[in-house]
Amino acid sequence: MSSSVPPSAASRTPPGVLLLCLACMTLEGYDVIAYGAALPAMLADQDWGLTVARAGLLGSLTPIGMLVGAVLVGLLTDLLGRRRLVLASVAVFSLAMVLCGLAPGVTLFAVGRVLVGIGVGGVLPSIAALVFEYSPPQRRNLNTALAFVGVGLGGALAAVVAATLVPELGFRAEYLIGGLAALVVLPLAVRFLPESLVYLRASGRDQAAERWIQRLGLDPAVIEPAASTIEEQAGGRGRFAALFSRRRAATTVLFCLTTFTSLLVLFGLYTWLPQLMRSVGYELGSALTFLIVLNVGTAIGPVAVGRLADRIGSRPATAASFLLAVIGIAVLSYPLPLGVLYLAVVLAGVGTVGTQILINVFIASRYPTRVRATAIGTALAVGRLGGILGPVYGGILLSAQLPTAVLFYAFAAPALLGALLVALIPRGHAAAASGEAIEGPTTAARLS
Repeated sequence: MSSSVPPSAASRTPPGVLLLCLACMTLEGYDVIAYGAALPAMLADQDWGLTVARAGLLGSLTPIGMLVGAVLVGLLTDLLGRRRLVLASVAVFSLAMVLCGLAPGVTLFAVGRVLVGIGVGGVLPSIAALVFEYSPPQRRNLNTALAFVGVGLGGALAAVVAATLVPELGFRAEYLIGGLAALVVLPLAVRFLPESLVYLRASGRDQAAERWIQRLGLDPAVIEPAASTIEEQAGGRGRFAALFSRRRAATTVLFCLTTFTSLLVLFGLYTWLPQLMRSVGYELGSALTFLIVLNVGTAIGPVAVGRLADRIGSRPATAASFLLAVIGIAVLSYPLPLGVLYLAVVLAGVGTVGTQILINVFIASRYPTRVRATAIGTALAVGRLGGILGPVYGGILLSAQLPTAVLFYAFAAPALLGALLVALIPRGHAAAASGEAIEGPTTAARLS
């Protein structure tokens, strides 16, 4: 392969890759948060006749779809490539949002939310793996955090639309706006989003890899070392067998449990935070403001946490992020000044989406290239059970009319469990020493 590009190019990430991944994740964030943002208006719509319990079940449909999507991407990404699955996933969840906006009743709306989940479940691990590959080792946590800032930006936009346009146009506008936004992003992604260079090489498409390297101005060294050796090691024993081999089984199980707790808290808050704040006594507009602030925390906080993880390692940073969620959620149960409560919501945002971003990078750092997307997809697939449980869990708590403090503590408890699970994940020094891990010694130490 040509090495005519400047050597310094290998030390940077192509900005177009980050921007396109950010745009895709912004659409994803909007579409996931749209249901929680529009839920108060949907509950108030007498034609739909939604109860709190039924709304909780509807909220669980998107994580169910995400479970299906995560399983599919775990099976298909390493076979078909990251790019095609990102494009297909964005198209699926955007069309599904339009379906939700046009649905005449609950049944078709429910189908739409499942399809939204399938698309979202497909795009998350693909984006994570693509950003990881196109980032220099010392910026992998930070770049992944930058791309996933879109989750918070999209969520904040969904809450803004719910607070400003939905009262006048109805809750259907929330979904139609999110779906039609893909008309801007998807054509750009089709034109400019690159394929995984490791995937192209492994599938024998060296000329296609060369074209992307020249087009992006990359040094060929950006392709991860010993890719062919890693492919042979992983391919001979199967991707799932590699995840649950004797040396990796405990790590894989703990990553799955950690993701379960993270997504339980995440989807529980995304679905029910406005209603929780209304139960405390805030009007609808003020309650939606808390959702906006939560997503501001998910947008700006992970960047700082990602930078911290690049300095001190994924393990302590992920545990600390879980603990931020515990503190932020617990504080909301107290009648404190509004500014303090907003700060608590920001901490909760950092400790929910920020935690999941760090978990994705933590997982990517522990597995060979061939099985990396499969490892992320498997953890997310199991974790989606937590995402499915989160909205139902919140609906049960609210239906039981428990004291306010108990409601918030019940959401904080799984985050505390997540911090404990992170501490139990085995260290990765043996994998790095054997050459099975994909990072060099410095990076492996940073991500341990």
